[in-house]
Amino acid sequence: MVHMGEFTAAFGRSVATQRAVTRPDHTPREQRLNRCAARSRNNLNYMESTIIQETSTPVMPRIPSTETDRATITPNAVTPPPAGRASWRARMARQFPFERINWITSSFLMGTLALTLTAVPVYLWFFGLDWFQVALFFVMLAAAGFSISTGYHRLFSHIAFQAAWPVRLLTLVFGAAAFENSALMWSSEHRRHHKHVDHDDDPYSISKGFFYAHIGWLIFKLNPNPPYDNVPDLLRDKLVCWQHRYVQVIAVIVSFVVPAVAGALWNGWQGALGAFLIAGVARVVVLQHCTFLINS
Repeated sequence: MVHMGEFTAAFGRSVATQRAVTRPDHTPREQRLNRCAARSRNNLNYMESTIIQETSTPVMPRIPSTETDRATITPNAVTPPPAGRASWRARMARQFPFERINWITSSFLMGTLALTLTAVPVYLWFFGLDWFQVALFFVMLAAAGFSISTGYHRLFSHIAFQAAWPVRLLTLVFGAAAFENSALMWSSEHRRHHKHVDHDDDPYSISKGFFYAHIGWLIFKLNPNPPYDNVPDLLRDKLVCWQHRYVQVIAVIVSFVVPAVAGALWNGWQGALGAFLIAGVARVVVLQHCTFLINS
């Protein structure tokens, strides 16, 4: 039998214990902040150690245990990752689509850019710049640029207006000087772009990244090239077909030979070299990247 005094003492101890548990924390604010900071540092250290362990420990492929697993797992899934940077580079070299590179276009794009960044400054350093070179640069830039924007784009791609054959001939000749291929191919790709904008069939879809939309779509061309089934009107145009057949010859003559001859008549071989580099090579690079920036 429990005495009243013992019962009262036990009850008092339980109440005191409950008050001690439910008593609010009167620890100074600085100590509470220090404990929170310590817990945060512990959590951060744990996360760092986990990340380091996951990145440093190679993940071994799962070995199929049943016939079903062997049927569903692809060979690449069970191939262990290469060890070391040399193996990674070798694998990237094997997987790089060299067979899809348009070597002629890529070499031209990189070669003209390299000459613009190296040969043009050297020429300006030794021979300077006169008003004839500047005027010839802007005349060629305007002639080729308007032939692309007005001729290739508005006239042939969108058929926004009709033009007489002399106007069409001039736009085809100076449009070739932009080295953006023929009006037939340019219009076919542009119409395909508007039909499948930002999708897989878009020749320069921005959804594939800035580099692809800017210049990558020229470096990595589809093989074979898509048919010209979306430009039947241009296939019936004799001037367009003539330019498509001889576009590279026209481009070289108008872009490089004509400026060089004009420069030679102005200032001999120095003028010819300067016109070739400034009104020819540098002008092609500037105009092409202005067009590419519109695509990207």
